[in-house]
Formats: sequence, structure tokens, C-alpha cells
Amino acid sequence: MNPMPAILIMLSLSVAAGDDASGKPATPEEQYKALVKDFYQAANLSFNATTDEERAKHVARAIPLAPRLLELIEKHPNELFAQEALVQVINQELWLQANTKDPGRGNNRTEARALELLLHNHVRSDKLGEACRRVQYGFGKECETFLRKVMEMSPHRDVQALACLRLAQFLDGRLKRLDLVKEQPDMAKRYEGLFGKDYLDGLLRQDRAKAVKEVEAVFELADAKYGDVKVPYGDTVAERVKTELYEIRFLSVGKTAPDIEGDDQDGKRFKLSDYRGKVVLLYFWQEY
Repeated sequence: MNPMPAILIMLSLSVAAGDDASGKPATPEEQYKALVKDFYQAANLSFNATTDEERAKHVARAIPLAPRLLELIEKHPNELFAQEALVQVINQELWLQANTKDPGRGNNRTEARALELLLHNHVRSDKLGEACRRVQYGFGKECETFLRKVMEMSPHRDVQALACLRLAQFLDGRLKRLDLVKEQPDMAKRYEGLFGKDYLDGLLRQDRAKAVKEVEAVFELADAKYGDVKVPYGDTVAERVKTELYEIRFLSVGKTAPDIEGDDQDGKRFKLSDYRGKVVLLYFWQEY
């Protein structure tokens, strides 16, 4: 058996604990990088695991890393990496929530504390766009609060724009997950543990039609106030809003499908509306 992988892991954990490979005390930044590296190693190994037992082992390795990272940040809040590290804490916790069966930390959720520190120490930063992007994938109340506070308090228009867009996406994503919670008792039970029974019950009691209208209103606000602002990876807020609203208004479950025209497999022209009231399977392909 080749001992090298085990040795590398031990060295990485040593740096995360506070010593570098030479035995010298690791700097806070070195500890930060080691903790992040450990997390991504564990996450990748869990993704590629072939058995539940193997996957659980790697997830167990990842679970304590976000609290350790948060502890490091709280000891060194003025380090240059602090803001970036807080985003990493959020990312790690959201990964655990979305990709594992981890029951969560209850009222001690590290992403809640990380968001609190971002607002307290970094709300005026012009680099909060990445935090907003990560937070859109959350579910907890603190994620919504963070995005609303950034919209209100950031002095940077592009950051305000991203916070507004991500808030709309967060609200839309949360609503879609609530639909799944209603259908899946196991998911509902886990979400009670992750986010609190009262919070989940309150969301489940809300009027869904009103919730959809709120999502649309926030998207429309983003378009009206920040439509020209560039979104990372190419398009503008206006372009992103157009795509999102089209999906909500025309492609959601229960909506009437937009009419399309095309040629069937025999080359005959057809319209989707010709088959209204019938069960239809659409199969798209492309010839190269």
C-alpha cells in the first residue's frame, strides 16, 4: 500500500491545526488555506465515493471545518482574508445542507454567524457580490436578511444590484424547495432540524400566489433600478431578470406552455397548440 496519500492528509491537517510542514507555527492565512483545502478534498472525495460508508466518512471529515474556520476568523478579524473566509464558511455550510444528510447545527448554524460578521465588518466592501451569489442558494431567514441589508446599506450600486437580483433568486429558490418539502416528509423533517420548526411552518402557511408575486416584484425592481449592471459571467441584470421571469410566468408547473412550431420526425409542420388537451412527449435533438 502506498502511504503517501495518508501522509499528505496528515500534513494538511497539521497546517490547519497551526503548524506548517517544517514544524513552524502556521500563519493565520496558512491555516485558512489549509482548512479550505481540506474541505474541498473531503467534498470531492465524497462526491466520487462509491459506497454510502465511504461517502459518510468524507462528509464526517468536512463537517467540523466550517466551525474551525469561523473560529479562526473571529480570532483574526482584521486579516486580509477574513471576508473571503466568511464566504467560505457560508459555502461549506450550504454544501452540507444541499449535498449531505447532515442534520445541521440547529441554533448554532455557522453560516448565520458568518453573515452577521459580513454585515458588521464588511457591508461597505465593494467585493460583496460573491457573498450575495453564494447566499442565493440558502434557505434560512438569515440569508434573506443579509441580502436585504446589503441592498439597504451598501454604498456601491453594483453590489446593491447583485443583492437585489440574488434576493429575487433566493426567494424563488426557497419557494421551489417549499414545494418539495410539502411532498417529501423526510425532507420536511430534516428542514425542521436545519432551520427550525417555527420558521418552516410559517413559510408553509404563506399564500403561495402572494409569494410568487413578491418574487416577481423583486425581479422587476432589480430590472428597473439596476438593469444595466453587469452580472458575473457575461450578461446584465436586465437580461438575467428577463430569463428568470419568463421561466416563472410561462415554464412553471401549472402554467400554459408557450406555443412552439417545428417539424416532426416525418418532416411535417406542427404546432404544440394542435395537441392541447392531450399528453405530449417532446423530444429535441440536434444534427451535427
